[in-house]
Amino acid sequence: MNPALPHRSLILRLFPFLEWLRGYSGEHLQRDSLAGLTVAVVLIPQAMAYAMLAGMPPVYGLYAAAVTPAIAALWGSLRQLATGPIAIMSLLVMTTLAPMAEPGSAEYVSLAFLLALMVGGLYLIVGLLRMGQVMAFISHSAVKGFTAAAALIIISTQLPHLLGLKVEKHEYIFSMLVEIVRGLPGLHAPTAAVGFICFVIIYGLKRYRPQFPSGLTALALASLATDLLELDQKGISAIGRIPSGLPRPMLPGFDFEVAMGLLGPTVVIALVSFAETYSVGKAVSSETRQKVDVDQEFIGQGLANLVGSCFQCYPVSGSFSRTAINFGAGAKTGISSVVSCLIVVVALLFLTPLFAYIPRAALAALVISAVLLLF
Repeated sequence: MNPALPHRSLILRLFPFLEWLRGYSGEHLQRDSLAGLTVAVVLIPQAMAYAMLAGMPPVYGLYAAAVTPAIAALWGSLRQLATGPIAIMSLLVMTTLAPMAEPGSAEYVSLAFLLALMVGGLYLIVGLLRMGQVMAFISHSAVKGFTAAAALIIISTQLPHLLGLKVEKHEYIFSMLVEIVRGLPGLHAPTAAVGFICFVIIYGLKRYRPQFPSGLTALALASLATDLLELDQKGISAIGRIPSGLPRPMLPGFDFEVAMGLLGPTVVIALVSFAETYSVGKAVSSETRQKVDVDQEFIGQGLANLVGSCFQCYPVSGSFSRTAINFGAGAKTGISSVVSCLIVVVALLFLTPLFAYIPRAALAALVISAVLLLF
């Protein structure tokens, strides 16, 4: 037996991306760069929208998009998987933390970082102990049922932003929908018009030009209209100034009592979000003939959340829509996700002033159009 083999096996276990980097070529780089750019165009607006859905300021969605996709891609097993902020994870973060702190507050944001740390730690433990087979016990029908229900809840949370309604928040969807119906007489017509137009643009481009960046186009047009027509002076709420620059490294604040209170939700969030990641992985691997190593995928997602929590990121997971875009754009390896992260970094450094005029109604239209895919 060659004594170098165990050593090489250990290195590949620690750095699994070295396996596919050995045969990397210029053609792969060209395809990955194009796919990474295509995904970034979708990722940037979605990251801001999903951060708001999670009760976080939009900039934290960009932080998560700048850090986590590359780590998950390099240490995961599926080369086309696009990780980052997703709708279901954002909803679960909101429902978990809203009873504990005011959404958007410093305490709430700190709890989100702690939650990412705990989710990442749980993922990593499952992956390192090779307990990935637990996913076999979660039925496909249960996952589909949950995602469809989550889509309805997400839509109900975004309708007030889309229509310019001021309604009281409720824990249950039926109460929320009743509240929305009761609030319709107070609908803010300019906000509703912006939201409806953005939704039509996004939905129409998705249907007739699937490869076109529909979300970015809608947000760009809405931002331009807000700036030129001063719509923010007419009652249309915009997201406002987003601080430029990269996330500052910092350890999440840890309180043992608070962590114990978050332990149950952490398990639920981890299982539900990974169920979507697993479903996405199976769908793509059936096309690419790749073997999905569930344990390695747990490690990749775990490292993404663990490292992300130290760079002001809230919990993330594999995205169904962006993975499909990544695969459709011709991505060959995880370098496509690295390219996406670099583009988000450039946006954080130089483009944040352009995001200030994005109407919240436009972001709500983007979220609703995205979660419709969950049905």
